Amino acid sequence: MPKNQKIFAILENSLIALHGLILILVIGQDQIQLPSFLEVVGRMHPLLLHFPIVMLFLAALLFWFPDALGANMKIALKGLLLSALFFTGITVLAGLFLSVEDGYVKEDFENHQWTGLLVFWLGTLWYWFWAKEKLAVAKGLSLVVLALVLATGHLGASLTHGEDFLFAPLKSESDLPQVSFEEALAFDHVIKPILDQKCISCHKAGKVKGDLRMDEVQYILKGGEMGPAIDMQDLENSQILIHILYPLEDEFHMPPKGKPQLTETELALIQSWILDSAHFDKKLTAYSPESEFIALAKEKFAGQESKTYTFKAANVKTIAELNNDYRKVVTTYPNSPGLSVTFFGKNQFDPNTIDDLKKVKEQVVELNFQNMPLKDNDLQKIANYPNLEVLNLNFTGIEGNTLTELQNLQNLKHLSLSGNPLSEAAFESLKEFDQLKDLFVWTNKNADAISSLKAALPNTRVEGGFQDNGTLYQLNAPQIEFDKSIFTDKIAVSLKHPIGSVNIFYTLDNTMPDSSNHQVYSGPISLDQNTTLRARAFADGWLGSTEKQAVFFRSKIQPDSYNLVHPPHQSYKGAGALTLFDLEKGDEDFATGKWLGFQDTPFEIQMDFKSPQSIQNIAFSTLAAEGSYIFPPSKVEVWIKTQNTDWKLVDTQKPEQPTGNRDRMLQMYESKINQSDVTAVKAKLTPVNPLPKWHPGAGGKGWVFIDEILIN
Repeated sequence: MPKNQKIFAILENSLIALHGLILILVIGQDQIQLPSFLEVVGRMHPLLLHFPIVMLFLAALLFWFPDALGANMKIALKGLLLSALFFTGITVLAGLFLSVEDGYVKEDFENHQWTGLLVFWLGTLWYWFWAKEKLAVAKGLSLVVLALVLATGHLGASLTHGEDFLFAPLKSESDLPQVSFEEALAFDHVIKPILDQKCISCHKAGKVKGDLRMDEVQYILKGGEMGPAIDMQDLENSQILIHILYPLEDEFHMPPKGKPQLTETELALIQSWILDSAHFDKKLTAYSPESEFIALAKEKFAGQESKTYTFKAANVKTIAELNNDYRKVVTTYPNSPGLSVTFFGKNQFDPNTIDDLKKVKEQVVELNFQNMPLKDNDLQKIANYPNLEVLNLNFTGIEGNTLTELQNLQNLKHLSLSGNPLSEAAFESLKEFDQLKDLFVWTNKNADAISSLKAALPNTRVEGGFQDNGTLYQLNAPQIEFDKSIFTDKIAVSLKHPIGSVNIFYTLDNTMPDSSNHQVYSGPISLDQNTTLRARAFADGWLGSTEKQAVFFRSKIQPDSYNLVHPPHQSYKGAGALTLFDLEKGDEDFATGKWLGFQDTPFEIQMDFKSPQSIQNIAFSTLAAEGSYIFPPSKVEVWIKTQNTDWKLVDTQKPEQPTGNRDRMLQMYESKINQSDVTAVKAKLTPVNPLPKWHPGAGGKGWVFIDEILIN
C-alpha cells in the first residue's frame, strides 16, 4: 500500500475513533470527572481550533476549483480534508474536556458546542459523499459546513470576548440605547457598559472565572473566591480596584494581558465610582458637582448632548464669585461655555439675587428655581437671558399672568411650570410658546385646558398630568417639606402634591396610611416629639400613591460627657462620638462623614450627666441599606443609672429584620425611660451576625450605622 494511502487509512480510522469518543462524552458530559492531564488538553481548545478552520476553507477552495492543482487535486483534497476533520475532532474533544471544568454553565455555551459538533459530523458526511463521488450532495454539505464554521466562531468569540464581539464594530453609536444626562444612573449607564465590554466575557453565567460573576448587581456584591468585588466596608480594598490597578505584566492584572484593556478614562471612572460609595441606583444628577466621578461621567455625555455655542465662556473668577450657599453656578458640561444655575434655600431666597447673574447673562442656558418663592413680576428678570434653554419654575407659586415676558426667549426649549396655580391667562399665553420642545404643566386644571394647549402646540410635548380615559394610574407620592429633621422644641411640617385636588393621608405612629388608618392633611403639622411621619396621596380615579416617609427627632437633653466603648470602623469614623450629638442629620449616603459604622464590634456608649436628669425617652437614628450590608441592629439594649441604684436594664428590642434588599432608608429606635433622677445612660446596638441566607454576603457580618442620639 502506498505511503499516502496508509496515512489516509490512519486518518479515517482516527475519525471513526473520535466520533465514538465524542459521542460518549456528549452523552455522559454531566457525569465525567477529568484527570488533570486531560484538563490541560481541554485548555488547548483555543489554540487547536485555528488549524481546522484554515484547513476546511482551503479544502473547500480545492473542492470548488478542482483544476487548481490539476491531476494531483484529488490526493491533495483528500489529505487536506481528512487532516481538517481530524483536527476538528481533536478541537471538539478538547472543547468537551474544557466544558466540564468548574466555572462553566452548560446553558451558556451549548449553542457553541452544538455548532462545533455539527461542523465535525457534517464535515465527515461531506468527505464521505465526496469519496463516493456524490458531488451534488457533497457541494451542499460543504457550504453548510463553512456556514457553521462562521457561526461557531461567532458564538465562541462571544463567549470569550463578550456578546456580539464579531459584529460589534459594525454598530454605530446611534444603534446603542441613549439616555439623557438627567435620567442617567451612575451604574446602569456609566459603569455597567464598561464592565460589559471589558469584564463580562470572563465573569458571567457560563464562564465564572475566579467564582466571580459581574453580569448582575447581586453577584458583584457577592464577590468571588478572592473576596468582595466591591467591599462596602473597605472600599479602597475592593477586589475590582485591586485587580485593575495591578501592573499589566502582573498575573493578577485585570483584564488579563491579551484582552482589551481599560482606557485611562474607564479606569478613573470605575475607581472614582467605587470610592464614592459605589451607588448602584443613584442618578448622576444626585451627585455633588464637585465629585470627581461626576466630572468624568459628564465627559461621557458631553459628546452626546453638548452643543456648540457662539458666545465665549465666562471668566472663571466671575463664576466662582457667583457661587454661594444658596446658589450653584456650574458649566453644563466640561469645556462648555454654557452655564447652569440652581437656587437653594427657600427661606433665604431673595428674587433680587437673580440680577447678580447679569454678569453672565450671555452664558446662562439653564435656570432652576424649583420650590423658590417667586412672584409673577419676577419673570421680567428672567426674560433678560437670551440664550436660556431650560427653565424650571415648578412649585414657585406663580400664577403665570406675566408669562408673555418670556415669549421672546427663542432658545427656550424646556419649560416646567408644575405645581403652580396657573391662571386662565397663563394657559392662553402658553399657546404662543411654539419654540418649546417640552412643556410641563401638572396642575389641577381641567382636561379641556390641557387639551386646548396641546392642540395649539402640536410640535411640543405637553405633559399636563392625568387625563381620564378609563385607565387607573398611580399618583406620585406627596412631598414633605421642613427646615430640619432635628429640633429642640417644636417643628412645623408641610405636605404638598403637584395635583392640588388630592387628599393627603398621613400617620405619626410609623404605621402605613390607608383608607382605614390615617389623618387627613389640612395644614402644617406641629411636631414636638420624635416622630416617623408617613404620607400617601389619594384621589378619585387614581390609584393611591406610594408612600413618602420622613423621620423627625427632638433633642432636648445633651449629656455632659460620653464615651464609646469600641471605636467605629476606620472608614466610617466621622468625628467620633461627637457625631452623635452635633444635631447634624446624615442622609442615605453613608460615606459623608456624618455616620459612625460598626461591624466587628457592637455600637456601645455611656453617657453621663453632672446633675440628675428627668428623662422620658432616648432614640437612636440609624440607616438600613441591605445592599451595602447595613442592616437594622439585631438587638437594641438600654441601661440607666440613678442616684440610688446601679445599672439597670430598662429596655431590650429585637428589630424586625428584612427578608430581601430594600431601598436605603433612615430608621429610628426609641426606648422609653420615664425616670426622674438619671445620672447615666448606657446603650448597645449589636450588628447582625451572620447575615441571612438570602443575602449575597450570607454568613458574613452585617453593619450598624448610627448618626444621632436624641434624649428627651
